[in-house]
Amino acid sequence: MNHQFEQIKELYEESFSLHGDSPAALLTPKGRSELRFRAIAPFLSENKVSILDYGCGLGYLYEYLIKLGCNIDYTGVDILPSFVQTCRQKYPDQAKFRVVDPTSDITKKFDVVFSSGVFNLATSADEKTSKEYAFNKLEQLFKLANEALICDFPSPFVDFKQDKAQHFSLEEIAKFCVDKLTRRFTLRHDLLPYEFTLTAYRRADIQRPENFFKADSAICDGGENG
Repeated sequence: MNHQFEQIKELYEESFSLHGDSPAALLTPKGRSELRFRAIAPFLSENKVSILDYGCGLGYLYEYLIKLGCNIDYTGVDILPSFVQTCRQKYPDQAKFRVVDPTSDITKKFDVVFSSGVFNLATSADEKTSKEYAFNKLEQLFKLANEALICDFPSPFVDFKQDKAQHFSLEEIAKFCVDKLTRRFTLRHDLLPYEFTLTAYRRADIQRPENFFKADSAICDGGENG
């Protein structure tokens, strides 16, 4: 398949050279990463939580979690060596960062797999090929998650689409999730106006005959909201 990973790497490298260690280097000049990161909050607890940050960029998720005082075992991976090197310099002892090939698989499992901005750009001039890559990668990442996969996408509800941007409809993400991942998922369009976030839950067993997800029994019984 003719994927344009080298062109994507060059685009980020050029932006990093221009803007340095800043949100603009990640092609998000307005920042607001802390709003995207709120999706991980339900999975944080007093117990240590292992997190894979797939497409870690400049380590802003790790910085966010440390400021919250979270008990985490964090691993960040990215396709750009300069991003990984910068993260290692900023956090030499506290976290693990490494370069990952976009076509290779990761085998280690984590409680939560988080991926922000990874599928924002088309990886091929052919839309079908680009989206097939994204869906295959999402399947791989979901297999690594003990609790959940969290991933955001550019919203289809925009006034214009930037060059090379890749937009998914909520319907196609929902159908893909049910067909390939899990029936237990959420789609959030309340964190940022031009993005939406998928949370796909690993535990999706149904309690019968009551017909609710077993993992939500406390909520259904009023235990969380009571």
